[in-house]
Amino acid sequence: MLRLEQLWLTEILKSIGRFFLHPVFYYAIILALVAGAARVKRERNDFHIRIYSSFLELRDLFPAGLLAGLVLSAVSVAVGVAVPLTVLAAVAALTIVFSLAGNFRFLSPAFTIGIPILAFSAVKWLPAGVQEKIGSPSFGMLAGISVMTGLLLIAEGFLMLTSGAKNIPPKLRKSRRGLTVGAFSAKRLWLVPVVCFLPSGLISLPFSWWPVMGWGGHTFSLVLVPFLLGFQHQIQSTLPAPAVKRIGTQVIWAGVLTAAIGAAGIWLPYLPVSAAGFAVLARGWISIRHRIRENNASYYFTQQNDGIIVLSVIPGSKADKMGLVTGEIISKCNGQAVRNMDEFYRALQINPAYCKLEVIDTNGEVRFAQGALYEGEHYELGILTVENKMNLETDEAL
Repeated sequence: MLRLEQLWLTEILKSIGRFFLHPVFYYAIILALVAGAARVKRERNDFHIRIYSSFLELRDLFPAGLLAGLVLSAVSVAVGVAVPLTVLAAVAALTIVFSLAGNFRFLSPAFTIGIPILAFSAVKWLPAGVQEKIGSPSFGMLAGISVMTGLLLIAEGFLMLTSGAKNIPPKLRKSRRGLTVGAFSAKRLWLVPVVCFLPSGLISLPFSWWPVMGWGGHTFSLVLVPFLLGFQHQIQSTLPAPAVKRIGTQVIWAGVLTAAIGAAGIWLPYLPVSAAGFAVLARGWISIRHRIRENNASYYFTQQNDGIIVLSVIPGSKADKMGLVTGEIISKCNGQAVRNMDEFYRALQINPAYCKLEVIDTNGEVRFAQGALYEGEHYELGILTVENKMNLETDEAL
């Protein structure tokens, strides 16, 4: 018993060490920093001010992902999911390639894991000697990997629901008619560490019924794998939070079905391949459907006839403390009706020490927002709005 406990402890320590030696761990940090710098550059170009810290993507990389990884690791250990080293190498390589080719768009596990499953399934049609050199996994292994793909898809959806809609940066773009409109670039990156088993090592099977998803071996070693999850969608026809939550819900259902089909592969050998194919098609269709919806719908953040629409609010600013949020319309300032930024500036001058706004919230109801101002602070309220491009230098960041 002592020997077995020592082996498990040694393997756990080794798995942690392997995690910090994995190239995806360091690549994720670099990618988050580069993404943050690019976002800040775009914010300054559009609004002449930095909205969020350049470390926003790096701060979001770990906390939520660690919690998701803890849950997935418990499931992985319970069922005994084994992943060959060749598959892990392919997933890591595709993660890096896809992030370079499509930014965060293709960092869903449906693509980074589903495509390798399809590729290794195709290898099984090659001669036995070639399969042995490549290290083609068995159908039992593919069943476990496809279930893990579904579970990671579920994790992606839940992460979108819980943290994907927070602090979404705005941007300005040209409409089909050449007008300046507001949009949001919903992008997130999460590093999810999951405990898996390599089908070789020193630890023997602890129970006769375990692993549930066998791999045809009798010994294994532990590995803590950093899976990099991400998504990227542009939102311009609605408020960003409901759009992200709608996509997240769809991704969860795609993950549930993928995991169910993969689990059935324990009895039907070719179902893991079907699960991977379904994951790729379902996640791709969710993205395409969202893009079609956005392209066919009217722009939400445009200049309004009844006031000034709030595109975003700078965190910690006066506007943030006054409770203004994205999508609300400022109809009056200090009792004066305002329809553009020039009128808004003039209305602020009526009472330089105090600001009272009449606001139409996202439910169409009127409310009041007010707060004290210090001399000169009316230029720094922290409201980002949609104005014509020629007025951006003076009107975008109040």
